Amino acid sequence: MDKHNHPAHLPRRKRSTRLSLAMMGASAFGLTACGQPAEDEHITDVRFDEPRSFQSVDECVAANVYTRSACEDAYAASLESVPRFNTLEACEAEHGEGACVAPNEEQAQATSSGGSWFMPAMMGYMVGSMLSNTNRGRSFERVYQEPVYRNRQNQGNWNTAANQATQRVNQRNDAMRNSVVQSRQTATRRGLGTRSASWGS
Repeated sequence: MDKHNHPAHLPRRKRSTRLSLAMMGASAFGLTACGQPAEDEHITDVRFDEPRSFQSVDECVAANVYTRSACEDAYAASLESVPRFNTLEACEAEHGEGACVAPNEEQAQATSSGGSWFMPAMMGYMVGSMLSNTNRGRSFERVYQEPVYRNRQNQGNWNTAANQATQRVNQRNDAMRNSVVQSRQTATRRGLGTRSASWGS
């Protein structure tokens, strides 16, 4: 997607202060993408909006930041990344007694998994947008998301669970920042090595 074109499901809006980060991998961020760079095209900068927390798709839509389609897609992607267990006992052993449920019909339909499984109770999700720039001067905008779910640390408290989801997002951002620094340092060393060899010859 060219930088002059915005995804149809992402309305134009004023963006908050963003972090300039390196792209460690789109899959790690649970992205719903509307295009990907070419194989020989490298991402040089990534910026994130401050994510917003929602307890439902309708609440996301009512915020008038994303379209219903974007809110629904982000919810489905968040649901896909919630931890899953084959038994209720295994789920509760990790997340706490009473913290786990079987997916309801709507949740089961929103995921690609079949069969019987259990997960920590989904309390909502976080949604933000990511803008990445490439070495060819192109930009790609995507939605990223993070599930908000119950565990033994938050005991089903929405505010605490949302804070924990924010921490997970920040940890991934930090990992991405470290990745881009290392990538740039490696590229710089390789470039200097090439020039040095050229000058020596």
